[in-house]
Amino acid sequence: MDDRQLLELLDADPTAGMDLLWKRYGEPVRFAAAQKLDCDEDIHICVQDTFSDFYLQRKQFDPGKGSLRAYLTAISERKAIRRWRQNQQQWLAAQSADPPDDPIAVWEQQEHFRQALARLPELDREILQLKYFEGHTIREIAIRLNIDYERVKKRAQRALKKLPQFLE
Repeated sequence: MDDRQLLELLDADPTAGMDLLWKRYGEPVRFAAAQKLDCDEDIHICVQDTFSDFYLQRKQFDPGKGSLRAYLTAISERKAIRRWRQNQQQWLAAQSADPPDDPIAVWEQQEHFRQALARLPELDREILQLKYFEGHTIREIAIRLNIDYERVKKRAQRALKKLPQFLE
């Protein structure tokens, strides 16, 4: 069964069509989400959202422009990126929330954060230091460290993704 026939099945019998869609494309969609997210719950939600959004907007898909697999994995990637950004914003907001009034608790919190940073590779730690503590842009960091812009950007993203794990 090709993509056009699958779309026809979705229109004729939505339950059977969605079952077949899940069987055929569930794993590639899950894999696309897992490339950006590390939490199983977030991955599951992303996959669910991908299939439900596709079903509701399936008329926008044109099989003549590409495969259904590529279309679904692109949706999943975008949803995963959006979810990852939301998670990062929530984490950063929690980190910058009002510090406790107790100076010892503040010191312990800062020390815990320093220890988590110390667990990162030296280059990642330096990139985060320049970006978040000294206020440099990714482009400025790339020039300063003589590293490709995209590499600095990716390392910063990966370091931010690792940091919450080290803080737990």
